Amino acid sequence: RDRPTVVYVGKLSEQKGVHLLLEALAGLDVRAVIVGFGPARADLERSAAGKGLDVLFTGPLQHRHLAHLWAAADASVVPSVFPEAFGMVAAEAAATGCPPIVARHSGLAEVAAGISAFLPPHLRTALTFERDDAADLRRALVELLGLSADDRQALSQGCREAVVALW
Repeated sequence: RDRPTVVYVGKLSEQKGVHLLLEALAGLDVRAVIVGFGPARADLERSAAGKGLDVLFTGPLQHRHLAHLWAAADASVVPSVFPEAFGMVAAEAAATGCPPIVARHSGLAEVAAGISAFLPPHLRTALTFERDDAADLRRALVELLGLSADDRQALSQGCREAVVALW
């Protein structure tokens, strides 16, 4: 717990936007766990190493393991640049109390809006970023990771309450 942990879960492809997450993490004192498989894995591993990032690529994990990973993480990121019907990964992270930061489009935006309705207004802006915008993702990460312990607790609780009430 010496540094914040950020988690990505999903396919490792250009459409899923993991490259944006790596760009946003550059220079931040965080560790990242990238869970998944796909055609972009080797390129993403090289990119993370080239940026000097502390990133663990795990390959796929089962949901029973993800529940523990998300519960121990400070944030989950869903940076997809491709329209998503529903942000299931974001909802699953929120169910564990791990706040999801999602690209502001399609089904991802719907999940973020649902969660935001259960949060105090000052906590809502850290959950979304503009699609395909690493700088805005970085802003959201810095905002969320910089919250006080009380605000982080309120955010976590609001995430869980939203999932129970909505999904």
